[in-house]
Amino acid sequence: MKTFVIVLSAAVYIFLIHILAIYLQKNRGINYGKTVFWSVLFSPLIGYFIVILSRKSPPDKKP
Repeated sequence: MKTFVIVLSAAVYIFLIHILAIYLQKNRGINYGKTVFWSVLFSPLIGYFIVILSRKSPPDKKP
């Protein structure tokens, strides 16, 4: 039972990091790799604040 809880916790942690990296960084100046790095290094909550505080990317210019 203890092993199941550890595996489930790790899966939820990885899922949160992936969701954070995919959906929140779309119009930000930070890329997927940096988002995952900061989220793994600290926590998904701290990674969330890093993404939110990063500057927004300029809009694409279409001719």
